[in-house]
Amino acid sequence: NIIERLQDPLMHIIRNSIDHGIETPEKRKAAGKKETGSIILKASYSGAYVLIEIEDDGAGIDKNKIIKTALGKGIISSANNMDNEKIYSLIFRPGFSTADRVTNLSGRGVGMDVVKKVIESMGGSVSIASSPGTGTSITLKIPLTLAIIEGMLIRVEDSYFIIPLSTVSECVEFRSENSHQKSRNLISLRGKLIPYIKLRDYFGIGGETPKLEQMVITYTGSSLIGFVADEVEGQYQTVIKSLGAVYRDLDGISGATILGDGRVALILDVLKLAYVNN
Repeated sequence: NIIERLQDPLMHIIRNSIDHGIETPEKRKAAGKKETGSIILKASYSGAYVLIEIEDDGAGIDKNKIIKTALGKGIISSANNMDNEKIYSLIFRPGFSTADRVTNLSGRGVGMDVVKKVIESMGGSVSIASSPGTGTSITLKIPLTLAIIEGMLIRVEDSYFIIPLSTVSECVEFRSENSHQKSRNLISLRGKLIPYIKLRDYFGIGGETPKLEQMVITYTGSSLIGFVADEVEGQYQTVIKSLGAVYRDLDGISGATILGDGRVALILDVLKLAYVNN
């Protein structure tokens, strides 16, 4: 499963951060840092992807050393016109290593090429950001089609949708008398105007609107947006499935899932819908 496939790449990246990224206590102290280094492992959801970030506060990546090694090993013939992204990508070339010696901690001095192959075999990608003297961040971007997420199941007529629970702020009754029609739909909630999308209208779902509708308020970074539905059915754990080529580019949908009774529910891409609404 996804965790088993990620285990070796994550361990290799973390070991590399310890062995090649974090400086000795003496060097850190001389650089004005805490003597103890820090490595942070973060996971988040963004659109149709899971982002896993491994961030250290070490010395950062020495670009000149990477170029020198790549030239010495014949991986490149020239470093002209290479930006940071291209230079860092050399780390993922087979056999590349800047290690002066092999240690038991980071392994044989090779392996980042294997990390990239594993992540790409899952339909994902790897990216690196680094700042000299500040640290390095490696981000693994993996499709949600391989993931299980906690979601809020909602219904509009006979259509079902799931909103990722990590984005949900609260669920409230939708009262049309509190709404304002300007360049976009806004509703007054505790003295604050919040934009909202009526899923019935957005997806062109027919039928009669119930007298009392429900609204799920979600976070989109630093702002909020509401999604209006007929009913909020509650929390639901779901395995995300690919929509296939026909529906892959459907605005506002990041995937689909099959509910326990065989019904199909579409998974809302909250960030994309908020962007479209704005």
